[in-house]
Amino acid sequence: MGVETGNINIDKIACAVVIYGTRLTECEVYETFIRRNLQSLDCLLVFDNSPASLFENVCVPDGVFKYYWNPSNPGVSANYNKAAALAKEIGCRWLLLLDQDTSFPVNALETYRHGVAWRPHSHLFAPLHMIADGRCLSPANVFRPLRKNVRPGTYSLKRFDVINSGLLVCVDDFIRVGGYKEDVGLDFSDFQFLERLRRVVSDVVVLDIECVQNFSNDSRDKEKLLERYEKFCRGVANFEFHSLRSIIKVCYLAVKHTVALAVRCRTFSVFKVLFFAMLKKERK
Repeated sequence: MGVETGNINIDKIACAVVIYGTRLTECEVYETFIRRNLQSLDCLLVFDNSPASLFENVCVPDGVFKYYWNPSNPGVSANYNKAAALAKEIGCRWLLLLDQDTSFPVNALETYRHGVAWRPHSHLFAPLHMIADGRCLSPANVFRPLRKNVRPGTYSLKRFDVINSGLLVCVDDFIRVGGYKEDVGLDFSDFQFLERLRRVVSDVVVLDIECVQNFSNDSRDKEKLLERYEKFCRGVANFEFHSLRSIIKVCYLAVKHTVALAVRCRTFSVFKVLFFAMLKKERK
């Protein structure tokens, strides 16, 4: 059993996964992480944003299982905020954020627990994230190319970013900084959260956990790509800046993505969408 401080168990981890359009048991994160660790999970929180409920009763023998369905699809930011509040209520010190398309190695949960015990004064842990072709996705510096030589260790949040999936964050820190900004969508949700978290956390401990992220943005449907791009631009417009570096970073990513999409869709209309999004931001 874990050590308790008041009503908070300092070893207890709440796992939160957001699903859309796919049953939990059909997701890569279930097969590679959740199913393997069902007997030892402290808490499993499932947020289903699908148009129709895909409820499955997952048995967590000695833990807590909660399922929430919201067909309005509020996005990951709102769900992560709800997960943090629930984790606090249940008495978990840690919140582990999971993406349905992430694959984990066999010993991932054990490594997280060992990491917390090994670094008791650290408040943020993350895995290594790879793309299928072997390039490193996270941790990363957006101004440098993706590298293959990233290793486990401690990284400054002033220089490096980490993505949502696999992030193990102290619940108290999460709540203290206001959590995720709910009007910033998926594309910038992690950047925005880290922008807030830097107020109280200076480093992230990257553990010896190598995940593989399966991207689903392979659509060739121009209409769907442009629809998603409009959400991307709303995220840019709603971003909350706290430093010059973050302004430069978000603008750089926005322009880079816009140019790539313009080439892919053979249209210049995306520049107009980005322009009006930035104009809207300036008027706020």
